[in-house]
This record gives sequence, structure tokens and C-alpha cells, in this order.
Amino acid sequence: MIRAYVFTLLAAVSLSAQSTGILKGKVTDPQPAAVAGATVRVFAKASGLTRTAVTGPQGEFQIDSLPAGEYLAEARTEGFDQANPVAVSVVAGRAAVIEIRLSVEGLTTRVLVTASSTPVTTDQTSKALDVVDADEIGRRGEITFAESVRNVPGVRVQQLGGPGSFTRILTRGLRAYDTSVTVDGARLRDAAAVQADATAFIGDLLVAGADRIEVLRGSGSSLYGSNAIGGVYNIVTDAGGGPVRGEISGEGGGLGLARGLARVAGGAMKDRLQYSAALAHLDVNGGVDGIEDVRNTTGQALAQFHFNKGASLTARVLGFGGRMGLTSNPVAAPETNLPAGLSTVEARALAPDQVRRLESGQTVDWGTATFAPNLYDADNRRVSGVVSTMLTWNQQVNARAGYKLSWHNLVSERDNQDGPGGYGYQPSFDSSNYFRGRYDTLNARSDLWLGSGNLLTGGYEWEREHYRNHATDRNPDAASRTDALTTAQQRSHAAFVQDQMRFFSDRLQVMVSGRVQHFNLSAPGFEGGAPQYQGAEFRSPKNAYTGDVAVSYYIPSTGTKLRAHAGNGYRAPALYERVGASFFFGSFSAYGDPRLKPERSVAVDAGFDQYFANSKVRVSGTVFYTRLQEVIGFGSLVDDAYGRWGGYVNTGGGLARGVEISGEARPWRTMLVRSSYTHTNADERTPFLLDGAVRSIRVFPNAVTMVATQQLTKRIQLTADFFGADEMISGTFFVGWGTRPYRFGGPRRLDLSGSWSKPVGEKVELRFFVRAENVLNRTYYEDGFRTPKAWATAGMKVVF
Repeated sequence: MIRAYVFTLLAAVSLSAQSTGILKGKVTDPQPAAVAGATVRVFAKASGLTRTAVTGPQGEFQIDSLPAGEYLAEARTEGFDQANPVAVSVVAGRAAVIEIRLSVEGLTTRVLVTASSTPVTTDQTSKALDVVDADEIGRRGEITFAESVRNVPGVRVQQLGGPGSFTRILTRGLRAYDTSVTVDGARLRDAAAVQADATAFIGDLLVAGADRIEVLRGSGSSLYGSNAIGGVYNIVTDAGGGPVRGEISGEGGGLGLARGLARVAGGAMKDRLQYSAALAHLDVNGGVDGIEDVRNTTGQALAQFHFNKGASLTARVLGFGGRMGLTSNPVAAPETNLPAGLSTVEARALAPDQVRRLESGQTVDWGTATFAPNLYDADNRRVSGVVSTMLTWNQQVNARAGYKLSWHNLVSERDNQDGPGGYGYQPSFDSSNYFRGRYDTLNARSDLWLGSGNLLTGGYEWEREHYRNHATDRNPDAASRTDALTTAQQRSHAAFVQDQMRFFSDRLQVMVSGRVQHFNLSAPGFEGGAPQYQGAEFRSPKNAYTGDVAVSYYIPSTGTKLRAHAGNGYRAPALYERVGASFFFGSFSAYGDPRLKPERSVAVDAGFDQYFANSKVRVSGTVFYTRLQEVIGFGSLVDDAYGRWGGYVNTGGGLARGVEISGEARPWRTMLVRSSYTHTNADERTPFLLDGAVRSIRVFPNAVTMVATQQLTKRIQLTADFFGADEMISGTFFVGWGTRPYRFGGPRRLDLSGSWSKPVGEKVELRFFVRAENVLNRTYYEDGFRTPKAWATAGMKVVF
């Protein structure tokens, strides 16, 4: 099979003096009247090549120099009127003509790339996948990546404070590091993080330059490698193209928040050159209760040049980071305030005036409080930065074959700086714990049509991973001063294959994929600290074998799609888990274990998508089940080979299962409603809380979301955004002999946003907007960290 595939591909390449054709057409509404200013995107099925155009005054568009092949074309406007994707064939030397008709009353599908790594429509997707596009993000007034996805079913976003604070994303009741974040399909990870995932800097990532965010729920390891056990969140960059367009905006208000955004996109040289760029900055001066300080900046740019022979070269850069003032962790009340035994503690916060006394070192009246929330720490801060750079060569060889070569470089830096100030355990001297990670990834893949309904993809990936940790302090005694350096490096080779098959006039979709990955760990380096790892044998992790099967069947007569998805996941031990250490009070504590085995999982889900009322209503339901067969955890150790009192060990996994139900409706042309309900039952195989319970921490058993947008007039738009959940168990509070479980009530959060637009020229518009969050003014805590009560901002943007 592999030999036949390679031979057919080489033959296709050798016979291809690739010629191009033209795609032109018109975008209309149902009358059918011409629609000017609509964005038309064209996706090559065989290579993922994307071209963009914007319709003229008569709704017309034209894209030149398109390689011969099969394409999906979609048209979208800034409002709710969208069009279902249209399949079209482009023949060399000829012009293909299509008409794309917008739907002004019903819901539509769109083109996605994350579920299969190649373009497919929503109706052709056999997996549970949701899209949050730039228009929805703008309507809700979201400013961070994490906040943009919090209403997706099965997704739990935990933000420990106000905007820009430390943030986790948990998918389907699993751990934060079971979620993979990608940008244009390239993994966004921190090689120096504890689990080598993206959690360390998720809170820093602002919305800037993204066309949409695609959220794949369920195992994605066979396509996206390590850390994709629970799901994949793919940020798709605005591809540019068409006339110059963009915006400049600014807002400010509550929490001492100020934010600015500038973005531009367009095309040149008859759209052979497409580009986009964006820059966003967030400043939070005070935040919740005046104890937060955040400065974040995100910049993103893309340039894509299309050559005559069906090839394109794309350069994309994403950079973000800044400075964040950190607070001391929440603390448990004195033992006399806690219930006897080891049972779960009902969380009751210390009164605000007593919190201030605790921060200043005075005596405190605890009353009936069972915990004190996070406390001000003036000399505790984090400085971070991430730069992701990618070059991609994409060529549609002929109507049957295409290939893609990409190089991705990802550098991340974090410097955790702390001093003796603050409550609780603090370092005796000013200290710095600096982490630097780097990934270099080369990916080569090809796509080949074996028949009209069979697309075969194969490829190879090489990756190099660097880890560096340098811990220092300012102890005046030079002999006792901390100056310890740990470095490590790992390489991996992966081969992957995917087969997408369509039967019965595309009603039956079957996708099978597999991936094998080999790791090669180099001997790490240690300077300073204690010699715990001297003489240790550093073995490379075992090969990773992952597979995935997804099937869907569409019933046109009833508008029903049935789908099922099964796959296994894999997470290689992070370099920190293998060689990481802590340096506190001038002492060295080894945490890593070079002998760690990888984490493995199995996941299954099944569901349906159903249209009603002439496609005005869509309802989806999914049942999911994920078993973590073996995981890496942190535990106490006795007689350890490396003299560790505690560290990372292989241990029993866990189980997460539940139900996701979501709905979308367009009851009339000017209103759009989305809602979801998620039930999650997640357990640990090995309990780590003192009460012996196995329920997973931070997981809401039941959660409800709803977003409703009403276009009141052509210029006025209002959006209401609600999130509610029941109680959760926190594992934050260490009480001297272990971690005591605390029960926190869930949020009831209602956000409102509105805008008023005024044209000031033929192509320029002023838009004034206001955003109010937590308007119900509810008090709730995330793992004991304070979150904002009611607050609001207002601003203005110039759209051109």
C-alpha cells in the first residue's frame, strides 16, 4: 500500500507541468440581489491551499491562477447572512463560474481544517467540532483566546483572577495539559513547562489576527501528537486577500483595564500576495481588589505569495508575552475552623477587612471562614515571552496531488521572580527561576486522491526540543548562593498516515488515521545544586503508536447526521518531569525521574447533529468516554533511587465520561442564539485528597451556556452571554499533612455587550461599544482566587 502510494505520487509530480485556471462568480441573496463586500474563501481539497477575494459592487469576484483541482468555496458577510460551502472543479486553462447564494434566514455550514487537517465542510466532519469565528468574538467583546472558547460544550476555562491572570483550559473533565493548542496546525507548547503544554502562557494570549478558532473535542493524538488526549484548539490566522481592510480600536474602564487593537489585511499584485497583521495590548492596573498588575502584548502577521505553478509560500509569526504581578496562593483557615476528620470543607472566605490585616501581618479574626483568598505579594512577578515562526511551502501538483513542507520554530521564556515579602512561605532573598524552551519542527506531507471519494495523506515530522532552567538568588553569602543550571534536549521522528473515504454520494464518511513516533533523549547537563542524578541512566521514551477512526452518516431526508469517533492518546514525559528540580531557601530538591513511562489513554464518543424548521434550528448531542490508562503524577516517595522526598512518578490514571448537548437557532433574520449543556463525571483512579474521594478537582459536574445576539437596527447590536455551573471540588489547600478537599459554589455569570455604528465615509465606519461583565454581581472563587464582581468598559473603533 505504501509503495503504491509513493509511486503514484511521484508519477503525479513527474507528469505535472501544472497549469492553472480561473474561478469567478457572484454572491447573491435569495432574491437574488447582488451582495457587495462579501468575503469569498476558496480551499483546495487536496492541499489545503487557500485563496481569498472580496466581492465588488455587483457581487462579482474572480480568483486567477488557481491550480487545477477540486475546491470548496464559501462566502461570508460581517452579519448573520452566510452561505453553505459550494464544491467546484477548476480545469486548467478554463474559467469555472459559480453562484454562491447567502442564507438570510437559516443556519449554514462552513469549511473546517482541524478535524482532518484538510478542508472539509461541517456536514462532512465525523468528529465533535465547534467554531468560534472573529465575528462572534467581536460581538461578545472578548479580548483573550481563553475567554473566546469558554462557551464551547465540554470546555471548562478557569481564570484565577481578572483579565490576563493565570488560566487553565480543561476539556471533557480531563487535566489542563490534556488539551493541545495549535496555530495554523502547528503545536503551541512550552518545552520548559512541567508537562510541556501551553497552560503556562494561555492567559497571556490576546485575540489578534485570528480568523477563527476551531475546537476539536476528543482524542487528536494521531494527527497532532503529544498532549492532544482531550482535544485540540486550533487558531487559524486571517489569510488576508482582497481590498485593504482593518480596524483601530481602544477601550478602558473597570479593573483599571485599558486595551488597544490594530489590525489590517488585504492583497496586492492581483492578490498573488495576501497579507494580514494585528497588534493588541492589554494593561490591567489594579484588577480584582487592586492587587493585580498585568501588561500583555500580542502581535501576529502573515504573508502569503502565490506562484504561477500552483505553489505558495507562507510566512507567519506570532509573538506574545508581558509582565504579570503574582499573588500568594489561598490558604486554609486554622484547624479549629475546619470540620473534624478529613471530610470535604465548605469554602467560606475570610472577610475583606480581615484579608487586608492578614496581608499586613496583623492578627486576624477568622470568624466562620474556612480559607483566605489569594493575598497581595508586592515582590512576586512573572516576565514571559513566546515567539512562534513558521514557513510553509504548499503546492498543488495537479488535480489529484499536492504536498506541503513547513518549518516551525517556537521559543518560550518565563522568569519567575520573588522576594522575601508577602504572606506565608517566601524565599529569604530575592530569587529568579528562569525557564527557556524551544521547539524546531520540520513537517512534510502529501495528499493524493486515489479516486473521486478517497483522499490519502501521508507524512513525516522531525522535532527537536530544548529545555533550560537557571535558578539564582541574591544570598549575600556567596558560598550558600543558589546558582543552578539544568539543560536537556530531545529529538523525535514521526510518520503519519490518514485515509478519508466517502461513499453513497458522500452520505457515508469514514476517516482512518495512524501515527508512530520515536524519541531520542540526549544526556542532560547539570551545573550547581546537588548531584542526585549522577550515574542515572537516561532512557528515551518508548515509541508512541496512536490511531483514530471516525465515521459519520448523513440522512438528507431528515437533515440528520450520525457520527462516532474512537482513538487512543499519548503524552511523552516532559523534560521537566524527567530532570526537573526546585531551588528554594537555597536548597536543591530533585523532582524528575529519568525512568518515567509515557501517559496513555483511550477515548470514544458518539453523537448526532439534527436540523429542524427549514435549517433555522440545529441540535447536537454527544456522549463521551475517556480512560487515562497510565499517567504521571506527583507523589511522596520513600527510599527513592535519587534521594527524592517527593517527585514525579507513574501512577494509575482516571476516567471521564459525560454528555454534551448544544443548540443553535436563528428564529428570525436578525437574531442568533447558541446554547449548550454539559454533564461531566470525572474520577481519579488513585485519590490524592485526604478524604479518599476519587472525584477529579476543578471539574463542574453540570454547566450551561447561552449566547444571544440581536441586531436591533442596521447600526445597533446587543449580545447577552451567560455561563452557569454547579459546585466543584478544589485541591489547592494543603493543611500540613496533605491536601484537604474544599467545595466551592459555581458561577452564575451574565455578560452584556452592545455596539452602535455610524458610517463616516464610503468605506469607513465608527463603532462605539460597551461591555459589562458579571452584571449579576455574583461573588465566586476559582480554587480560592478572587474573581471580578460587576465591571464594565467602553470604547471606540474605526473600521475600514
